[in-house]
Formats: sequence, C-alpha cells, structure tokens
Amino acid sequence: MINFEISMIKVDLLTKRIGLICQFLNAGGGTLEEMREYVNENLVDLGLKEIGTRTLQTCLEKLRKGDFEHSEKGKPKKERARLFKIDVIENYIYKWNKNSSYPKFGDLDEDERFTLPFLAGILKQYESIPAVQKILLQLPHIFNISESEMESKNAIYHSGPQFFDNTDPRFHEKTMDCVIKILSCIHHSQCIEFHYTSTRNFEEKEKSYLVSLSPLQIRFYENYYYLIGLDNDNDSNKIRPYRVDQIQRHKIDISLDENDNARIFDRREIEKEHNFKSRLKYAMGIWINDHEDPLYEIKIKFIEFAATYIKRLKFHPSQKIIDENKKEKSITISLKLKLRKESDEYTKLEERQYDLAFLLGRFREYAQVISFKPI
Repeated sequence: MINFEISMIKVDLLTKRIGLICQFLNAGGGTLEEMREYVNENLVDLGLKEIGTRTLQTCLEKLRKGDFEHSEKGKPKKERARLFKIDVIENYIYKWNKNSSYPKFGDLDEDERFTLPFLAGILKQYESIPAVQKILLQLPHIFNISESEMESKNAIYHSGPQFFDNTDPRFHEKTMDCVIKILSCIHHSQCIEFHYTSTRNFEEKEKSYLVSLSPLQIRFYENYYYLIGLDNDNDSNKIRPYRVDQIQRHKIDISLDENDNARIFDRREIEKEHNFKSRLKYAMGIWINDHEDPLYEIKIKFIEFAATYIKRLKFHPSQKIIDENKKEKSITISLKLKLRKESDEYTKLEERQYDLAFLLGRFREYAQVISFKPI
C-alpha cells in the first residue's frame, strides 16, 4: 500500500511537470533553460520542489513517448509515441511541431476546456476567499489550460453591486477574514463576542453594543455575509442574524469562562432545542422567525417583466407557479413562509417578513400579494 501511494505521488508530480512544459510550449516555446525557469517558477507557486535539467529532459522524453497521464493514455505504445511531437530548431529553441497533437489532461474534451475559463470568470468575484484564490491559481496547471484559453474568461462579465468601503480598500478582505474566524469558531463550537452596530443605525461607531453569541451558520445573501447564531443573553435566548460587515473593526473574540477557557456550546443541542432546521425551512433570506410564529401560504401575482423574471428564479424551496396567464402576461406563485405574529407593531405583511418585503419592493406595482392565509 505504501509503495502504491508513493507511486501515485510520483505520477502526479510527473503529470504536473509535463503539464507545465506543455504550457511553456503553448506560449511559443524557447530554450531548455527558459523552459526550466518557467517550470520551476510555477512549481514553486504550487508549493512543489524545483527540478534540474536532467529531470526536465526526462519529462520531455516522457512527453514525446506519451508516457504520462492524459486523455489518450489508453492507446497502444506506438500510437502514443506519434502523438506529441516537439522540434528543436535553430539556437536550440523547443517548439511544438506543426503536425503535433496537444495533450489533454483530466479527460476534458474541446468544449469542456472552455468551461474552465468560464468557471474562473465566475469565481473571480469571490477571489478574496483564500480557497478560491488557490483554485484559480491551480486550474490552468491541473488541466493544462493555456494563457490564451484562460483569457476567454474576460468575455464573461458579472455585473451587480460590489462590496466595498470608500475609506478602506481592504474592507472586503477584512470582512472575509472575519468570516473565516467565525467559521473556525463554529467548527470548534466556541462562543464568541463582538461589538455590533444595527443596520438601522447610520452612524456605525456611536451606537454599537456587545453581542454574546453561539454561532451556528454563515449565510451569503444579496451580496452580504450574515452570521446566524443563538443570542446568549438570558433575557433574549433567540436565534438572530447579524451582518458581518457591521461588526466593529471586524473583531471577533472567543468568550472565556471564569478559568479563562473558551466557552463551548453544543451545536446539535441548540439546533434541536430551537427547532433550527424546521425554522430554516420556512425562512426566506436571512431572517429566522421565532419558533412559535405562524406558518402562512402566500400567493403573489407578478405581471409583465416581473413575471418573466420570477418564472426562472426560485427564491424559496416552497415556491410554486399556480397560475400562468399568457393573455395578461402574468404568473401567480405560492410560498410557505413563517410570519411574525400580528400585533400593534407588526400589522402589514412587509413588517412581518422583511426578506419577502425586499423581494416585493424591487418589483413595485408589478407584484401584488393576492392572499396570505395561515396553514
């Protein structure tokens, strides 16, 4: 077993090295020394050891013979040896032969290869996430995508609001650092503390208050990161959402007990006691209603542009199209959501479900609530 694992590691390294050689040749080629420098620079970026000229020449020989992991590895040995042709021309320049085939790594066909730049274009907007940075860095090396192929990602443009702060160019990065710290605390079941400014307050620094929380979940909703957790204040003991960028100085502290040890919570017990999964089922967006809040079936009619918009997007798992009228260009959907209990303070629908109010608000008079009845 150990020998097999070592063998697989060697094969993987060989494939990575040959993939980098192919990238060098795809870019026009060059001398053996230029090839070695290119390969080593990229190996270092991947956290791998550099190679010498002899190892490079061995990899070139393997490439010529087709003796490495690629999509046509299953062909007979003689056929593989005729696939990948490299010329050494004047001044010892290594280039692809004009009649050469090009290795395809990861069993990707021509159409699939162009889905990788598309994926890179999508991921680009999340490159502040460390794992995404590594994925973007390694995609070309894993699948041997050339620079010219990767440039097609520029043909994909993602419009929409960007997360930023006029006074701090690192605001998004700091928010992501905060998210990562919270995720670590969730993983280790550690209670946290932070100073928070409500989104209702415009002045961020003047009206902050201390929050003690058992963190349960991070949600990315409408371009913002939200922390969902159980408020540890004995007078509250409710599950609440907090917008991560509203946390003062993006500073998260681990709550300590009287012995200066991290306070630990039982996530499963909290979720069971507060019926968390059931409440998520009937929540929309990030607002988590109280367990005792009533469940409603809500019917909404959308017309014209709003109808075509809602037709292809599902904003909630319970969403169903119950009527489609082509003559008046309308679609009626139903949703099952929990609403706040009706009271003197909360009488209108939009006051009883903020995320639903946000959805309706974007369509103005083109969206009309037909009915909402308790189930």
